[in-house]
Amino acid sequence: MEKKPIILRVAFLLNALLMFLPFIFYYIFTSKNLQVDGLEPIHMIYTGIGYILSFALMVTSILRRNLIAFRSVFVLVILISLPTKAYIGMVFAVVSLLLSLHKKIITYLTYKPNLI
Repeated sequence: MEKKPIILRVAFLLNALLMFLPFIFYYIFTSKNLQVDGLEPIHMIYTGIGYILSFALMVTSILRRNLIAFRSVFVLVILISLPTKAYIGMVFAVVSLLLSLHKKIITYLTYKPNLI
């Protein structure tokens, strides 16, 4: 079995971290009674749920070795981040999208092993 490239692991870890950040921010905002531009704290929960679902799609795209789906997940993360102005999520998605242009990721995700 071919070893996953380090750069793919970096993109994976960035998006894994992204799943927890909205919930951490939710806790901080609700415990300190902070307000940001009329943003309701529940929207952070919705954003976190969206990140969890997009992470599941990313894992599926890696397992199926589908480069287009892998890149599409990062566009989806940007769209999930827009309503709450989650700039950290947008930055993580752009960095991951740029990492997906790396030759090692392209080679890994487009390689189809013989199953026979």
